[in-house]
Amino acid sequence: MQILEYFYQLTIVNEHFKERKVTLPLDETYILYGARGTGKSTLAIEYLSNMDEDKFIYIDCQDPIFALEDIDIEMLNQFIDDEDIGLVVLDHYYCGFLESKPICEQLIVIGRKSNYFDISKKLELYPLDYEEFLSFDNTSSATVSFNHFLRMGTLPLSAHSNVNLAYSEMRRFFYSSFDEDESRLMLILARHQGRRITTNQVYIYAKEYFRISKDRVYRTIKSFVDEKVIQFVDDIDGKGAKKMFIYDFAISKYLSKSQSFSVTFDSLIALALIKHGVEFRAIGMQGYIIHGNELIIPSAFENEEQFWKKSYARVGSYKKAGIKRVTIVSVSNQYSYTLSDIEFEAIPFYEWSILNG
Repeated sequence: MQILEYFYQLTIVNEHFKERKVTLPLDETYILYGARGTGKSTLAIEYLSNMDEDKFIYIDCQDPIFALEDIDIEMLNQFIDDEDIGLVVLDHYYCGFLESKPICEQLIVIGRKSNYFDISKKLELYPLDYEEFLSFDNTSSATVSFNHFLRMGTLPLSAHSNVNLAYSEMRRFFYSSFDEDESRLMLILARHQGRRITTNQVYIYAKEYFRISKDRVYRTIKSFVDEKVIQFVDDIDGKGAKKMFIYDFAISKYLSKSQSFSVTFDSLIALALIKHGVEFRAIGMQGYIIHGNELIIPSAFENEEQFWKKSYARVGSYKKAGIKRVTIVSVSNQYSYTLSDIEFEAIPFYEWSILNG
């Protein structure tokens, strides 16, 4: 019981906390899941800060103490009963840590995936969207905030840091959160952010730089996809390769060192759609088709005249694809026009992201 007494007496606090769009429900059992670095533990610790410390036990399943000691479900259930504990929080949980679900009034399981025990209620936490990032950022200028967003990214730890320390935070997070093979594959993936690629192509590129088995590559890529560290986006042509995005555009930029602004901006759009639960498909490198046959096109700096010329050349293909409306997401440009019965409107990213959040 000594190990459980350690966790029961543990004082856990947040140094910094900002409200998220996800709030944890009271008196319910659920799984809080999401990719590494999305702020799950911080959210749960804030939830616990409003509770009587004698009525819960918070167990970090990755605490170093478990390298030498262990617990089992009988021991935990007995401790819950002896101390009259109402809430059990299992943070950084992984399959096999316990043989079965603890017997308690409320259980919160926190992990990277959603398939723990037989718990039906699940809450998913994504990295910050732009509206959430603004609550982390202390600047009053929309332009400065957007520049900070581009540099600091969407992981809460980086967003909390000073803008000049953002890369140091990314480095610390990256090397503490990914093992050797994972980090090597992430370096390969970062070079293909926003491009069409297959898992087999990832393996071919990877073996040019280091020794790794094909099975290991496929297994790691599947794990990344399941966790949503990376996501593949279907193309409208329905052919093999899919566009791939690492879940934080700033991490991919940090790892690749040469990611162009156009790739970063394209990633902003795709990741915002993912976070806001919008179903979409890529249409080549042109943009993304969403519900209502609306085409979203990332176009950071093109003015109205430049984009009109481009759209005039492509309007035939737009009509063939059934496009009814085109939204051009820019850095700061705003304009609108109609071409061959298709409405075109340009809107700055910071407005588009909040309107669609």
